[in-house]
Amino acid sequence: MYCHKCKKKLDLPNKKVGFKETCFFCEADLHVCKNCRFYLIGKPNDCLVPNTEHIVDREKNNYCEEFSIKDTLDEDNSKSKKDIAKKLFKDLDPEAPAPKDSDDSENLDSDNGFDSLFKD
Repeated sequence: MYCHKCKKKLDLPNKKVGFKETCFFCEADLHVCKNCRFYLIGKPNDCLVPNTEHIVDREKNNYCEEFSIKDTLDEDNSKSKKDIAKKLFKDLDPEAPAPKDSDDSENLDSDNGFDSLFKD
């Protein structure tokens, strides 16, 4: 098992994590969503197991009975919801250049742009 916070490998005697166990190196809680193999951002409650109880802080210890140790260090799943939203909605970025429409009968210069739409 790897700690979700310091990313160091932990050798646990029984391959079990108690509700209150902490990392030997950084003292982060270990019985957390981010250390669970069912944790997946984007699923309901960010969990592959249906109907699990909502956990507010994914990095704090919890009492989820579905918890199962994640054996690998999965970098792809450690992205924040903000990073995922940026990737999904990159086309809606207001600072992105507007797409050019080839069917426009009027081609507007970038210099005239918005002002030319309201000329008399």
